[in-house]
Amino acid sequence: MKKVTVFLMVLVSAFVTTFNGCLKSNTSQYKIDTNLIKQISSRNPNYITIDKIPDNLKNAVISVEDKRFYFHNGFDYISITRALYANVRAGKIKEGGSTITQQLAKNLFLANDRTFKRKFEEVFFTMELERKYTKDQILEMYFNVIYYGSNTYGVQNASKKYFNKDLKDLSLEECALLAGIPQAPNAYNPDKHPENAQKRKEVVLAAMKRNSGIPKTSTTLVMN
Repeated sequence: MKKVTVFLMVLVSAFVTTFNGCLKSNTSQYKIDTNLIKQISSRNPNYITIDKIPDNLKNAVISVEDKRFYFHNGFDYISITRALYANVRAGKIKEGGSTITQQLAKNLFLANDRTFKRKFEEVFFTMELERKYTKDQILEMYFNVIYYGSNTYGVQNASKKYFNKDLKDLSLEECALLAGIPQAPNAYNPDKHPENAQKRKEVVLAAMKRNSGIPKTSTTLVMN
């Protein structure tokens, strides 16, 4: 019993040391120990709050990016297991299995390299985001920092860029198209690659139908 206790103390100590190292080595313009929403909104003049984001858009992103977003603690272990198996077989980082929270952590604090070190650091920042913020706050920040191609960051800016509309005026299909861009912003850029963007939109719509259901007589998506 004593040996087990000592082992756990050493493990916790190593965890805290590594975590503090991640925080100290963070060279991002964003600091996790300060109000992140305030930091992001001060840099994005078109920052949009979660209550102003259409349900269709929120459901589109959750369906295609992280369908268990509201039910996990920042990590989707089903997706992680699937990605780990694919990565071991490939001998490199091939799939990420990243949740919306993990993507937010990467975009705010980390480089875009696909290494095991970066994934390890991502774990710590993801845990902090989940500890400090609600799911709606995390989703709100995600929408305001994610990259949509053509040097455009944030979903309101993307809506203006590609449709010349405010988010509230987007159709279901326009929401689905926007939701599909972040996975590969250059490849799914609707200005540069309209055919790719349309195909990706169909993938998003299919995910919405599969995960939430789109009423045939309405453009309003209702979560089950």
